[in-house]
Amino acid sequence: MSETRARVVCALVGVVVMSGCGKMSLDAPPPPPFKVAFAVEGDPGHPITGATVSRNDKTVATTGPDGRAELTLNGADGETVDASVKCPDGHTSPARPVSIRLARTGDGKAPVFKIVCPPTQRHLVVAVKAENGPNLPVVYLGKVITHTDASGAAHFAVEAPPGGQFQVTLDTGDNKRISPSSPSKPFTVGSTDEIFVFDQKFEIEKKKVRVVKTKVATCLGCNGG
Repeated sequence: MSETRARVVCALVGVVVMSGCGKMSLDAPPPPPFKVAFAVEGDPGHPITGATVSRNDKTVATTGPDGRAELTLNGADGETVDASVKCPDGHTSPARPVSIRLARTGDGKAPVFKIVCPPTQRHLVVAVKAENGPNLPVVYLGKVITHTDASGAAHFAVEAPPGGQFQVTLDTGDNKRISPSSPSKPFTVGSTDEIFVFDQKFEIEKKKVRVVKTKVATCLGCNGG
């Protein structure tokens, strides 16, 4: 083989090798997608079932009985994507989407985003302790909801939205001998279920006893006087 022909063969071999390398780089598998998880709760320790996670107005995952949902996201390492969480009726959904920064964890586990969807109504119990106030109507929202017992105790359960206010009144209209007259107490609903206490002491008006003095007739000159 002449020197010139040897050079041509080497050149052709180099082209083939380079072409093969280029094809291998084009056919390389894409990097695996990123995995993330959402943990949705109402109150702490109370997972929410049926909360949906969506991207671009399309649902991509739904929470199970454990309140968790997992999804896969495609993108470049370090890229930020948004996902919206919508909780079922009876719970308040986050007002803004959740921003997720795509990154691979050292242990390979999916990062967990904790979402809180508080209940729209809080469960409340009102306990009444009315000293010297037996058998009194207990008024809530303008209506009699229960009565105190012989000891002046009563309780009832209601639901109300967080931040709401209400008042409870003890109606003394049928008992004029106790004071104060029909006292009321306001309450403000917080962000958790709660027990409220209406502790009221009544003063009992003492009955006035009318003393009738009997005049005793005197006898002048009696007993030989």
